[in-house]
Amino acid sequence: MNTEHPQDPRRQPAGRRIPRPSRVERCPACVAALGFNYRDCPACQHVIEQFWEADWAALLGREQVEPGSDDEALLAQVVAAELDLHPWTIVDMALRRVACAECGGELAGGDPGCATCQFTFGNLWWHDFQAGEQGVMTMNEHALRVGRYVIRHPHRYSAATFAGWRMTMPRVVTGWLPDGAEARRWATRLKAGDPVDWDALFAAIDAAINAGEGE
Repeated sequence: MNTEHPQDPRRQPAGRRIPRPSRVERCPACVAALGFNYRDCPACQHVIEQFWEADWAALLGREQVEPGSDDEALLAQVVAAELDLHPWTIVDMALRRVACAECGGELAGGDPGCATCQFTFGNLWWHDFQAGEQGVMTMNEHALRVGRYVIRHPHRYSAATFAGWRMTMPRVVTGWLPDGAEARRWATRLKAGDPVDWDALFAAIDAAINAGEGE
């Protein structure tokens, strides 16, 4: 029997409970690598967002709250007011449902010059790798969370940063993670506008992931 409290930080997040994609596939709707067109393609968004959605749905079920109801909006407000008392997936989903009082955007994802969004965003990462209430994250989970914020709110980042995460997320969602030095080289080349055959580079990565060599 599972004796964990529903909000216990040791509870396994959906990214571990729900099987990750084992391969980098082409999206049946937009034909790009599944996850690449997160902002414009529902199928691409779903492959990433499903883990957050599953944890939020579980919370609503435990609290007997109907999706889309006033009670859900209130619950999101409560979670947003006490970020460190909830798992990171729940925190992210609550912020998606709360409008910033200063700029009107998603809280922590609004106008780049908004002090309230910046303050809230900064508080999200304090406990990433510590045994706090948001839970201990793996390096891949941290990358998945960061990447989701970048591709969800590209107006807050440089074009190179957005492009890098947009290409990377279809691979990260499988559990893959680039070497740190390699990722920094990619970022440098993207910022410099160097001519790189990114399709060929990621095709080789995809082949390794799909052959079971990606983790």
